[in-house]
Amino acid sequence: MQHEIRLTDANGYTVATRKVHHRRIAQATHRMRTLAARHAASEKDLCLQHANGLTGLNAANARDEAARIRATDYQVRITPPLAA
Repeated sequence: MQHEIRLTDANGYTVATRKVHHRRIAQATHRMRTLAARHAASEKDLCLQHANGLTGLNAANARDEAARIRATDYQVRITPPLAA
């Protein structure tokens, strides 16, 4: 049986999707959590780079946004078995 595993960010946007056999759900979930950490770090870095090009309140808002990005806010969702 196959399942779909979906990684979503804190805003509910899909970051990655994988179809895996039910025996590999634990391994795939672990990989998705690792991907969440990398993706969050990348998004945080992007916000900080953006802040460097801004001044005043705009720069402060971009830095605040970067501070709110956490890999722990990402969710791994597993669908029921998929049809063959």
